[in-house]
Amino acid sequence: MTSILKVDNIKDSSDNQAISISGGVVTFANTPVGTVSTFTSAETTISASTKTTLAHGLGAIPHQFDLYLICKTADSGYAVGDIIKVTQAYHSTAGTSSIGAIMSADATNIYLTTGPNSAGGMFKGFNQDTGADVTFSNSNFKMIVKAWV
Repeated sequence: MTSILKVDNIKDSSDNQAISISGGVVTFANTPVGTVSTFTSAETTISASTKTTLAHGLGAIPHQFDLYLICKTADSGYAVGDIIKVTQAYHSTAGTSSIGAIMSADATNIYLTTGPNSAGGMFKGFNQDTGADVTFSNSNFKMIVKAWV
């Protein structure tokens, strides 16, 4: 047996409209709509044991923030201007422990902290053409951070 309940609005305990339904479209009251606020940092030089504070101006803690490398000199199959999303914040193998970066955020700033061992490069990845393991040269890339609220 199937039951059908038809409504065109739902009110909260203070008799304020909370949800309306019209033409199959459900609208929630007091739900922000429109443009998402974004932030993109300036290019940051890659160096060891560095904490960089980036004022994002979003007015709230970002619900997402990501680290990218932007290629400045062709390297490992990447051309100048290519952007690589960093998907692993910390990397440790024999001879390359404590490389990478980690980020945290509050309602004002994003904090980007790099590891202490940048000998040969702070980030590992794959050659874009061959898939071979590579360590990206710090001097061939810059870091940028993007965030969304």
